[in-house]
Amino acid sequence: MKPFFYAVALLACAEVAAGNPALAAPNASTPPHAAGGEQHEARLLSAFFGLDNDLPFVANALCFGASGMDGMPVVLSHTVEPDALEPEQFQIITRSGERHTPKCVTLRPAYDRGERRTVLLIGEFGDAPDDPPVLVQIVGDLLSDGTPPVNFKHAETDVTPLDAGPSMVLAEALPESEWAQQRRGAGCPTDIKQVIRVTWDGGVKLPNGDEPGDAERKLYGVHVQRADGAIDEIHPAALAELGDGDNNHFLCLDTADPAVAVSFPAGHLVDPNKDVNPATHLPVSTDT
Repeated sequence: MKPFFYAVALLACAEVAAGNPALAAPNASTPPHAAGGEQHEARLLSAFFGLDNDLPFVANALCFGASGMDGMPVVLSHTVEPDALEPEQFQIITRSGERHTPKCVTLRPAYDRGERRTVLLIGEFGDAPDDPPVLVQIVGDLLSDGTPPVNFKHAETDVTPLDAGPSMVLAEALPESEWAQQRRGAGCPTDIKQVIRVTWDGGVKLPNGDEPGDAERKLYGVHVQRADGAIDEIHPAALAELGDGDNNHFLCLDTADPAVAVSFPAGHLVDPNKDVNPATHLPVSTDT
């Protein structure tokens, strides 16, 4: 069973509760809805079966009775406000056709403004391997927090199986106004020229449990388009937004030439179950 990638972040949540254009087609490991497309459309980018009947006791700080239940983070194409979420908006369908409604839903720990698109579903969603969840649907009105808002009702996506490793599902160029926002994770250096945020469908750390570091920074490949139209691959000058327990990384670039795609090779990052990431790449969105 997969130790849920939010487990460490849930500990932090308990403290809070106590007051404290693409270069190449996506490969087979890239989720079907993560390959770009019209960004104004409300989409479910991924659903990651993170934990089967094994949420830790500390999950009760988010949802009374959550301990021992299933956990499934789903990633939306747009951000939402915390008070917009209700369990009845989501439906999980298993391989046998059973339908389940979450007991609770939360944006923790991806709670920084601009990152509020990863929704943790808590409940009973089927059992691996006998009758695992295979599809997540949004069956109620759920509006984004943008202007104008978009409605996620009728959006759906296949569920990534319990034993699969994590993949990137979104890469987006951030406006400079977001670079200096107060965040729980460490930010980019002040002299960078561009920031790309990548969102993974599940948690990513090193096999020893540490956060990614300089070696992983050099593994991220960012394709940028030069003024003469040439495409070059570079590596981030720094890797940021670490240590806050969520599924986002900042790629801090020292060039203003627009980034058009991001890639990461297989076999270097794992989820808490030690499932190794597949090779993953996708275009950079500039309009989410």
